[in-house]
Amino acid sequence: MATWSEDEIEAAVDAYHSLFESQVSGAQVVKKRVYDAMALRYGRSAKAYEFRFQNISHVLDTMGLPWVSGLVPAANVGPSATTAIKAVIERKGYFGGSLGQATSDQVLLSRRAAALMSIGPQSVPAGVLKPTRVAGEAMQFLRSPQVVAWVLEAAAGDCEWCSLPAPFIIAGGMPYLEVHHVRWLSQGGSDTVTNAVALCPNCHRRFHHGVNADSLAKHIIAQVPRLRAE
Repeated sequence: MATWSEDEIEAAVDAYHSLFESQVSGAQVVKKRVYDAMALRYGRSAKAYEFRFQNISHVLDTMGLPWVSGLVPAANVGPSATTAIKAVIERKGYFGGSLGQATSDQVLLSRRAAALMSIGPQSVPAGVLKPTRVAGEAMQFLRSPQVVAWVLEAAAGDCEWCSLPAPFIIAGGMPYLEVHHVRWLSQGGSDTVTNAVALCPNCHRRFHHGVNADSLAKHIIAQVPRLRAE
């Protein structure tokens, strides 16, 4: 069978999102009828669309977004299809909003940033000068996945302090670095690319707990051209 075109993938995501909206509203929809309609439109089997919808569930799960009940995530989806599915989701703001939506959940933040990076190069995000603080077991700040994605892309896999490569590769093939705010958010720092750097875990801990943490902040501002003293 021919490769799935971008138009067909977009139509599949649209149909899947319609199922999701029906689930949220409580409406009863027969999934088989949706598969049959897609099969008639594009000349594939209904079973092919059931599998593709399960692929979409998998992509949504990796992005930290909700998926349709009963469509258990299936990971056998190629990189080009994954990128195309993510691009449609982001462009249309499906499944609870844009990937750029700020969150205080570190897992969701990482997933959304990774999804943004997989779609392609990001333009410089505006970020937030005064991040919103939210209550939980401990007070946390809403952070922009767009800022995380842009800073990680700019670092290109190397720590922006020690210049060494990331210590390991995480699932999806990305180098593992952590995004640090030079002026901490708790001190009134902004969640912007001019106040954020990508650090290896060792350097990140040093910037937080080292005896010379204050001077490190001054030195890295001089070392990384985009940074601005706040």
